[in-house]
Amino acid sequence: MAKYQTRQRKRLLEYLSEHTDEQMTAHQIAEALTADNISISAVYRNLSALEEDGLLKRSVREGTQGVFYQYIASEECKDSLHLCCHICGKSIHLGETEANQLLHSTLESTGFQIDKSGTILYGVCADCRK
Repeated sequence: MAKYQTRQRKRLLEYLSEHTDEQMTAHQIAEALTADNISISAVYRNLSALEEDGLLKRSVREGTQGVFYQYIASEECKDSLHLCCHICGKSIHLGETEANQLLHSTLESTGFQIDKSGTILYGVCADCRK
């Protein structure tokens, strides 16, 4: 079935691409797009399609029941290891050198090869630790 680039999907993609370092719930996204007259049902429908297309990563934060979405199709996100704060939800791209050191060290010590494109490491960011 062909996927159409509707006005709603186009605006949603624009919004998500402007917030690549954030994980947001569907309600947060819909609230941010209310001025664009995009309904919550359209947000859910499009998030599902974008996730199927590999443009979004969906995750659940420890201690919450909410589902969070993050746009991962930008150049800075491609093949990047992400760090996500449990407290504020801020997402950080781990530098390539640091990511490669971590991946190599894990492979050497355990024999386990991590797929960094699908990995989010959770912890507490510097701002929340203050």
